[in-house]
Amino acid sequence: MPSTAIAAEPIIRLGCFLGILVLMALWEALTPRRPQSIRRRLRWPNNLGLVLNTFAVRLLFPLVGVGMALLAQTKGWGLLHNVPVPAWLAIPGAVLVLDLTIYGQHVVFHAVPFLWRLHRMHHADLEFDVTTDCASIRQRWSSRC
Repeated sequence: MPSTAIAAEPIIRLGCFLGILVLMALWEALTPRRPQSIRRRLRWPNNLGLVLNTFAVRLLFPLVGVGMALLAQTKGWGLLHNVPVPAWLAIPGAVLVLDLTIYGQHVVFHAVPFLWRLHRMHHADLEFDVTTDCASIRQRWSSRC
C-alpha cells in the first residue's frame, strides 16, 4: 500500500490542486462578491501561467521529495527518526515545521530583491479571484497538496 501511494503521489497532488482550483473558480463564477473590471480571459492566462513551471518540475522530477524521504529513513537521518517521539506528537509537529518552513520561504521571497521581483506579481494583481494567489499556491503545491 505505501509503495502504491508513493507511486501515485504526483497524481494525488495534481488532483488536489486542480480539484480545489476548479471548485473555487465555479464558486466564484456562480456567486461573485463584486464585479470585475478586468476580464478573466485577460488575467487568467497570466496568473495560471505561473503554475506551468511547477507542473513541468513535477513531471520531470516526480519522486525527488519522496525519494529523499525514503533515503533519510533508510540512512536514519532526521530529528524524528533519532528522537523517540510518539506519532500523535510527531505528525502534528512535522506538519507545523513544514508550514513554518513554507512561511519562511515566503518571507525570503519578500526580503530578497531578485526573488521579490519574481514573487510580487501576485501582490500586484488589480483584481482578486481564484487565480490571484497562484504564485503562493504554486510554492505550497511544490511541497504539499
